Amino acid sequence: MNFLILDVGTSSMRGILFRQNGELLHTVQKEYQVITLENGWLEQDPLDFKNNMTEIVKEMAVFADKKGERVDAVALTSQRSSVIPVDEKGNHLHNALMWQDKRTVPICQEMEPYHREIFELCGSRVNPVFSGTKMKWLRRNCPEIYQKAYKLTVIPDYLVYHMTGNFYTDHTYGSRSLLMNLKTRTWDARLLELMEVEEEKLCELKEPGSIMGYTTEAFARESGISAGIPVISAGGDQQCGMLGQGVVEEGQVSLTLGTGGFLLTTCHNVPEGLDWNVVCNASSAAGEYILEANMLTCTSAMEWFKRNFYQEETDFYGRMNEILKEIPAGSHGCRVLPYFQGRSTPDWNSDATASFSNITLNTSREDMLKALLESICMEIQNNIASFEGYVPIDKILINGGLSRSEAFNQMQAEVYGKRIVRMDNAESTAIGALMVAAVAMKQYQSMKEAFSVIRAGSRSEEYECHAEIHKIYEELQEEMNELYERSGR
Repeated sequence: MNFLILDVGTSSMRGILFRQNGELLHTVQKEYQVITLENGWLEQDPLDFKNNMTEIVKEMAVFADKKGERVDAVALTSQRSSVIPVDEKGNHLHNALMWQDKRTVPICQEMEPYHREIFELCGSRVNPVFSGTKMKWLRRNCPEIYQKAYKLTVIPDYLVYHMTGNFYTDHTYGSRSLLMNLKTRTWDARLLELMEVEEEKLCELKEPGSIMGYTTEAFARESGISAGIPVISAGGDQQCGMLGQGVVEEGQVSLTLGTGGFLLTTCHNVPEGLDWNVVCNASSAAGEYILEANMLTCTSAMEWFKRNFYQEETDFYGRMNEILKEIPAGSHGCRVLPYFQGRSTPDWNSDATASFSNITLNTSREDMLKALLESICMEIQNNIASFEGYVPIDKILINGGLSRSEAFNQMQAEVYGKRIVRMDNAESTAIGALMVAAVAMKQYQSMKEAFSVIRAGSRSEEYECHAEIHKIYEELQEEMNELYERSGR
């Protein structure tokens, strides 16, 4: 079978046509832009998503026709928490409220007394990212639009409707709404009450990997693709990226080192004694769960350091690699708290700030750079330790910009005390969506089998921990955590 994967990102949408064994046949990409308003408000014209999806499918249909190929199934993975109110025909009634939008911060502050109750039902504290607070904002601030809305959709729901005519969503998106009971996987009456949302305004929930419908005659005319092709919801982009990285069984963590650091691991059930030092969501593997954690600044902290201390350096990341090898563990005493944009998990402290300490006349900018990188790794290790309170962890699968540094990867192994694996991971989100779709269409029996076939031959690099250096970093991490506690931030 050939699978067309639609990967809906924050700045672009891509269509990738794969064979079931992972062979990439063709790629089409369309870019778009978020609308930035005052006060941290971010919106987007929903037609950016609908029209670009149609154009991508149209170009893919032309390619397939020219090459004598077929599109046998379409699978969708997407950013997870942006909200679009629509009428019965799927026409948008307001711009999409984007996942990064900050307009719901006052609502979140108002709901702080309910944090514990909400977390115990849905696996997350109240936060401005998840879609439920955006729906509450719409009801309070745009009551006419709220009342007129037939459904309050997230982006994948909106796109599924325009391909199939069905209003469905899957558990991965439901678990990012603050409205779905994590254990029963149904819309929860108490959560709906707290968020002031009626259940009839929400799409029907289905397992990820479900066929959400089939391409309609109308969509076939618009896009050039055949009618009657199954459309599969592969689940959220982070969930699919985790699968594409190879986290298909307990004991492994997917770590993306981009602007921030995103950690995900899998578990078979909602862990007993779950606390809010992590977020628990539904996995793209049907019936499974994931734990999520993150730190807010990784490469963004590096760019800040480069801008302020290494403006003259033409190959900053090459120089960084050298510094990590030259400067010993502990950075000659320099210490850093890496909270440039506050702290996320494990304690959700938006007032936390970054600091450099224990600076002397002997401290160099090289010491400061290595200390900053050490602190980033130690904060990630705080989150790995949170995971280990629920599931055993023995391997970290890394990707993202910072993972291109061999010296940084070795330092990660020393700090985490785990085996680090960096895979040739191009298209990990799309690969994960392909795995989900291929299992849904009975091409593989399990995610593990799908991964082993689709990723066969992929190159990887491994980094092993040296126990004596790990011991040093265990002591440094205790120092960093004590410094954070003493800071009162």
